[in-house]
Amino acid sequence: MPVEPLLAFALLASQPAPVLRVDDPAPVSCLSSEETRDAVAEGKVIQPAEASRKARHAAPGEVLRIRLCRQGGEYVYLVTTMKRDGRVARVTLEGQSGKVATVR
Repeated sequence: MPVEPLLAFALLASQPAPVLRVDDPAPVSCLSSEETRDAVAEGKVIQPAEASRKARHAAPGEVLRIRLCRQGGEYVYLVTTMKRDGRVARVTLEGQSGKVATVR
């Protein structure tokens, strides 16, 4: 069943356009446990235990989750910590050096 051109335009125009921010960082793709072990073994990133210590120093609390991800062409650790008062912090570390990139 063909759609009238004006109706097709109206249908397309009524759909919300995706919001793309120019300043958004590169997409993040997290690695599996096996891929993480391989990256550590090859010396591409620091050990997860070291990343955990650095994250706890930047945002004191219990580490709830730690993931090794790729952001653009770089490795990053994404660490979630919870403080004693229940507040959650998200720490991003550079995978190679362990330097803290952001704390939110």
